[in-house]
Amino acid sequence: MKYGSLALSVGILAAIWTYFSIKMGLATWAAFVSWAFFFVAGGDGKAILKAGIPTIIGLVLGYLALYGLKFPGEAGVLGVSVVVGVVALVLVLMMNWAPFALAPASFGSFAVFFAFTFGQFKSKDMFSIDNLLFSMLAMVIGLGLGYFSTKIPTWFTKSSEA
Repeated sequence: MKYGSLALSVGILAAIWTYFSIKMGLATWAAFVSWAFFFVAGGDGKAILKAGIPTIIGLVLGYLALYGLKFPGEAGVLGVSVVVGVVALVLVLMMNWAPFALAPASFGSFAVFFAFTFGQFKSKDMFSIDNLLFSMLAMVIGLGLGYFSTKIPTWFTKSSEA
């Protein structure tokens, strides 16, 4: 079976991550999103940067876009909407540069930041940097899980060939 060892590796790491992330109060689902980006980016060592750079940029821009809500009342809704539109435009334009070519990772992490901030925030203050840091932590862990899920099967293959 072509993907048997990879499937086993992913399954074991997914179970371990789920257990520890729940125990530590981290965003379990956010890591699975960036783990998927790792595979979309090629599932190799280069995928860490191909997916990682746009993922981090999307999170940071999501955090900055949130400040559109600082306007009072309805102006805040309009403010964040305009900023989100500008960020979406920028994310697409950034695809012209190789480090940002994987736009789905930027858009996905942008969405993860908003979902995390409005749904599972670490601080009562939605503008707290903790929301950015904790969503970033989960997504970086997801990229690492993706990397290790592809490396673990090769470790067993090498040991069985010796």
